[in-house]
Amino acid sequence: MTAHIALRAPNWQVHAACRTTDREVDWIDAEPESAAAADCEAICRLCPVRLTCAITALTKDESYGVWGGMDQVDREALRHADTQIAA
Repeated sequence: MTAHIALRAPNWQVHAACRTTDREVDWIDAEPESAAAADCEAICRLCPVRLTCAITALTKDESYGVWGGMDQVDREALRHADTQIAA
């Protein structure tokens, strides 16, 4: 008997604004403070699941790309601030 496993995106991703945008937008390789990152962040501003996306990136320690309107520099600054508060 062969088992088939369906791979699906987390439920929140179906509502993400980026799912219906131009595929030319480079979400993963957008350098911080670049025009590509600015394009991504503009789309994120209108996204109904922006906060969930950002939290996912922070909890999974994503190192690349724009998630929830934050690039890797933004996420690193937030992580640093969190460690300062915890200390």
